[in-house]
Amino acid sequence: MFLLLFGATAWGAEIRIINPVGTPSITGFFEGVMLHLRNVIAYLAVLFIVIGGIMYVLAGMGGGNEELKKMAQNTLTFAIVGLALAVAGPSFLREIKTIVLGGPDAAMPTTLEQAPTLTAIVVRTLRFLLSIIGILAIISLLIGGIMYIFAAGSADVAKRATKTITYSLLGVAVAGLALILVSRVATLLQ
Repeated sequence: MFLLLFGATAWGAEIRIINPVGTPSITGFFEGVMLHLRNVIAYLAVLFIVIGGIMYVLAGMGGGNEELKKMAQNTLTFAIVGLALAVAGPSFLREIKTIVLGGPDAAMPTTLEQAPTLTAIVVRTLRFLLSIIGILAIISLLIGGIMYIFAAGSADVAKRATKTITYSLLGVAVAGLALILVSRVATLLQ
């Protein structure tokens, strides 16, 4: 624990001040704050998922209230997105730390020579964003494939599945080519 110790006072006693934050580093403090915020968001998201379920039940009672059903759908959608962000939050923070510092376990630079260049930060950011695009394109490809399998002879569903697969393949190709391009430009700039 961080402890400040002052010299003798006029009465000859020491004054000890204990760090109320509980961590000697600012990054440790913010990581603790983020952990607590993530927990609060996760609890609230679960609470709103339950509330959305109750709203669905109430919408079904009394002949089906469409307005309450729509509110229940929105509540559930936003709660699930909030829960996903709370769960994925630490991973995003780790990636941001990797982008800025060069690695998840890298220390904060103390001199200008230790600081990463702007080019390195931009390249890391682009690689991260392109990897997200690639992952989303692959997920979309899987969804298109599942849609195509379950089309069951419906020409409209098969057509939408084909479009989804086509655009997903284009997304994977564009993300891959962009990643190669970013790597080549980064090599030229260094």
